[in-house]
Amino acid sequence: MSNNQSQMTGAYGEALVVTELIKRGYVALNANSSVRNHRSIDIVCIRYDDATWTHKSVLIQVKARRGRDFPTGYNLSESINVDLLNKEVKGPYVFIYLHDENAPEYYILSRKQLIKLLSGLHIAYCKNITGNTSRMNSEPAMLSLRFIQGENGKKGTRLEGYINPYPGNIFHNAWG
Repeated sequence: MSNNQSQMTGAYGEALVVTELIKRGYVALNANSSVRNHRSIDIVCIRYDDATWTHKSVLIQVKARRGRDFPTGYNLSESINVDLLNKEVKGPYVFIYLHDENAPEYYILSRKQLIKLLSGLHIAYCKNITGNTSRMNSEPAMLSLRFIQGENGKKGTRLEGYINPYPGNIFHNAWG
């Protein structure tokens, strides 16, 4: 996928999330309309009480793909650095699988769930890297849809024996 196609897919995914949040009664604003492609924030979501004007805001990262592997915005060495992730990940992630543009699939992970899944998965993966480990600093840390859907590592792969901390498809449409 070209960079321009990737940007269009990302913008489309962000628009889908904003629309979905508005339908659910939230105020949702695309942060990229003022800060181009912020690393950790795509959507600012606000819910407020009309009577008291008390409010809660959430900063959301959106990753949309037509394929089954999602970039996370981190490289492998960053993805295994839990202290860095705790500092950098600002809020929940919404992964959108666009296999059918008329029926996108949403997978919503809280900040803590994303950090646990991303770091655990890539710690297991990086243990199996042999030879030139410098690629850990440049290779993107991807999340496969099958792990977001709760699968474990498959036999005969670099992730054989990986046990997913979130079994089952608990993130699908978990707007909560």
